[in-house]
Amino acid sequence: GETFPFTSPAVARTKPADLAKQWDSLGFQIRPLNGYMKYTWKDGAWDQGEFVPAPYILLHINSGALHYGVSCFEGLKAFTCKDGTVRLLNPTLNAKRMQEGARKLRMPEVPTDLFIRGAGETVRRNVEFVPPYGHAASLYIRPLLFASGQMLGLAPLADEYVFLVTATPAGGYFGKSVGEEGLDALVIEDFDRAAPRGTGNVKAAGNYAADLEPLHMAKEKGFATTLYLDAKERRYV
Repeated sequence: GETFPFTSPAVARTKPADLAKQWDSLGFQIRPLNGYMKYTWKDGAWDQGEFVPAPYILLHINSGALHYGVSCFEGLKAFTCKDGTVRLLNPTLNAKRMQEGARKLRMPEVPTDLFIRGAGETVRRNVEFVPPYGHAASLYIRPLLFASGQMLGLAPLADEYVFLVTATPAGGYFGKSVGEEGLDALVIEDFDRAAPRGTGNVKAAGNYAADLEPLHMAKEKGFATTLYLDAKERRYV
């Protein structure tokens, strides 16, 4: 078949020396590192994976992720411990939630051992970016599962899926110690983010798109984040 050459744009990568004086003020943002791990599901099985230096991916314009939101992700952290070792925090729990998300979105599950291996290998390949012990920061790890194959309508399902794991050094999500200072949050009363028996208990990509407009409104009013009432009785936060 016809081939389509793809050249990744140039990437200004983060250097460990650039972060030496920022470990306690990293914030929550993307910093291009050495690369990420990528695994592809096709013909009923996951491949052995590859380490990809460029933070880009070649994707079909009719992929199920782009058109129907067939995508879910996780968020976990790696820390440097007092003895100098680097450890993942509770990756098995994240693996199980991603598996539940895969079932709800009709995607192939990522086995727990593959999930942990992918996260661990991403950390190993970017280990110089794990904040040293004693700092209020971590290496934030973002596993992502999505339908890379074509879909036109919800059936048939895509014939190809991608599981990848990226990472970035990060501090607190809100840029400060929430435990000490607290946050101002706006309770949203006229919009439902998730419905009973829906996808609210998994990290489906569409769950977060639904929060964009209310969150933007809340930030314009000076609030740090949003809270929602339950969609069934509209009584509980």
